[in-house]
Amino acid sequence: MRIWLRLDSRQRWSFQAEPEGEEQMRPPTSALARLWQRLLAEYHHARGAIETTERMAWIRALLRKLEARVDPSESLLRRMRTAAEIVLLHPDSLSAPLVRRRFFRFLRRRARAHARGVVLNALLLPVTAAMAILPGPNVFFAWNAYRLIAHLLAWRGARRVLRQECPVHVHAEEEIITGSVSHQLHAEGT
Repeated sequence: MRIWLRLDSRQRWSFQAEPEGEEQMRPPTSALARLWQRLLAEYHHARGAIETTERMAWIRALLRKLEARVDPSESLLRRMRTAAEIVLLHPDSLSAPLVRRRFFRFLRRRARAHARGVVLNALLLPVTAAMAILPGPNVFFAWNAYRLIAHLLAWRGARRVLRQECPVHVHAEEEIITGSVSHQLHAEGT
């Protein structure tokens, strides 16, 4: 799995992964991963219905507000659960040890935040389940269960890398470009 370190105009660091379609997707093996896949499929199905029905405009607006609050690095952390290795690419101007330290600090902060999210959503499950007495679909329970599983998967991904169960290789972007060009030249020359 490739992860790029990006610096914005204010020199803030962010880590971005390649899009999910570029890496090979393995079938889910654990019960939690299968549940996540099923929940995600149901979410996309319901989201399609909400997006196409005009009467559901208020739900659409609520979902957009809730999704805006989701941490953008969450999908990166979830995907780390199944990565064979992580290749961390950074600008040439930064040293590899510095990038590695900042990446692991980022993982520790995100792991703590997702652990708090797991506890909070687990505590809210009985409350949101009790809302089933209200007429209509129990959107509160569904969103809470979705967020609980998302936090749990992101926490597990971060913990897996922090426990060094997945090797992390740090390279400057120029090294990768130069290495691949020289490799191509060498292959064409022989």
